[in-house]
Amino acid sequence: MNPSQIKIPGHYIATNSNGKEQIVKLDQKVETNGMYYGYYGMNGFHEFVTNGENVRELTDEEQKNFLEKKYWSLPQQFYQTHPNDI
Repeated sequence: MNPSQIKIPGHYIATNSNGKEQIVKLDQKVETNGMYYGYYGMNGFHEFVTNGENVRELTDEEQKNFLEKKYWSLPQQFYQTHPNDI
């Protein structure tokens, strides 16, 4: 994705070095290094950093699922911890 098209804040799909995808919220861009900062997670939040080349827009189907709060239908392939049962 062209980094000039990324709007902050915004929800996107990020890809890591292993090719895994994750729904993320980007909330900051550092102009000096061109890196984007954000977080992901369903049960807790994990911070991450990426460049614009590893970010894509949600597809039409992903956007529909996001708007309908069907988060389990969106890419969730990054490592996530789960809360302990109390």
